[in-house]
Amino acid sequence: MEMKQYPPLFAEGQKRSVVASQLDQVTLKAGQENTIWAKQVAQDKKLFPGHGPQVRDYAKAFIHAKLVASGNGSGTSGDIIDGDLIVAITDSDQRRVLASFVVGNLGDLADALNSDRTDRPIMAAIAPFAKPGRHLEFRVFPDAGSDGVEVDPANSEARLYYSEVSN
Repeated sequence: MEMKQYPPLFAEGQKRSVVASQLDQVTLKAGQENTIWAKQVAQDKKLFPGHGPQVRDYAKAFIHAKLVASGNGSGTSGDIIDGDLIVAITDSDQRRVLASFVVGNLGDLADALNSDRTDRPIMAAIAPFAKPGRHLEFRVFPDAGSDGVEVDPANSEARLYYSEVSN
């Protein structure tokens, strides 16, 4: 299923952030999506990626993501990880992707750190909802040059968003 920005959600939900320290320290494998953060949806909640509208004057979710290597694996400590950042909804076992959306290129999201906060990319509300028992995930599809690199959450910088709605 395709995920897309969905204007009726722009005024919905509590904004929640995901910062670099919450990411998993995983070794990336090229040619596949690698989960770097996951949250199982509670029985009394629904989650959806992003928050608020896409229109810059009203936006609420300005994002950035500069992921760096730990030095374990194939990369040198501090190497910037490149590839695509993806948000996905998976089943309760995290085996099957039910919907996904490419948030952006990690190089571009790292460059966003050099911009004023309100000039950074916007992660507006994206549908569909992740229903109770399912997982909302951020994933990296690394470029070949980032194959075998381990993500270092302690030295990375990121601020991504999702929204939470009570059933």
